[in-house]
Amino acid sequence: MKESYFHFLVLFNTILLAFTCLFQGTDKTGAAYSAKEPDKVLMNAVIVSDTHASDTLRHDNNKTLTKLFAGIGKSRTQLDAIVIPGDLTQCALPKEYAILSAVIGRYHSADAVIPALGNHDVRGDYDAQDYEANMANYYAFCRSLGVPARQPYWSVNVNGYLFIVLGAEAEEKDRTWFSDAQLQWLDGQLAKAERRGKPAFIVNHQVIDHTNDVDRLWYFDGSIGGQSEEVEAIIRRHTEHGLPVIFISGHLHAPFSEYTFEQHGDNLYCLNVPSVHTAQAGQGCTLECYADRVLIRARNFITGEWLPDAYTVTLN
Repeated sequence: MKESYFHFLVLFNTILLAFTCLFQGTDKTGAAYSAKEPDKVLMNAVIVSDTHASDTLRHDNNKTLTKLFAGIGKSRTQLDAIVIPGDLTQCALPKEYAILSAVIGRYHSADAVIPALGNHDVRGDYDAQDYEANMANYYAFCRSLGVPARQPYWSVNVNGYLFIVLGAEAEEKDRTWFSDAQLQWLDGQLAKAERRGKPAFIVNHQVIDHTNDVDRLWYFDGSIGGQSEEVEAIIRRHTEHGLPVIFISGHLHAPFSEYTFEQHGDNLYCLNVPSVHTAQAGQGCTLECYADRVLIRARNFITGEWLPDAYTVTLN
């Protein structure tokens, strides 16, 4: 995808979005919200998943995204990051990425945007599967938002907390595939986080095997797949030394439940975030890091309501 063409698409949709929001009152969506303890929070982020942007601004998915990010933008506490664990688009098309970029760019004031690849972003259109072209579209999207992604996997330091983004290196339908180089890199990133002494966050579209009720919800294609044990073994080498790791995923489109957040052995926690289009649209969660804990709170950013689901990781 030519960079100038993508920038034109983003600019065009940004202008169109401004007029649409003006006449539809989208900016009034949601309500102001804050971190639990604004004066003590060390890192404040929002996580929303499976945005599935479509290629026309009038599509229902994009109407939901516009309301969603309008609500996210009403944080009274500075947002340090917005995390999207995959399926950014429906078919990995330039128009879809341009619309998503325009929507995010209109409302977000976060220091970092952290978008991971999902199976839809890797696979693209069923009739024209082209991994290299799909990745080029993803990289152009990342550059439009200042995201430091130059390969499918990358990391970013947010206020001293390391976000480690994993990404499929081949088209594997709904599962994923990691090269040996990426797995070695993951090991090195976790070692870096261990030296820092702060929790690490791994962002990957699919869940670890046998977590977040995947065996019941989507037995064959809901998890990482054949390399899940290897990924988990790498993570455990560091959690066994005391490093808290929160593995953030999407993909399952499951509503908040008792399986959304679970401890999977010592210091490994698995958070599976619903699609923003699941059930009552607009759901996601806040991620707040304090000196003594990590607090995750479920919220509907469109209706402006806190949901009853909340999870705490106590830090030593």
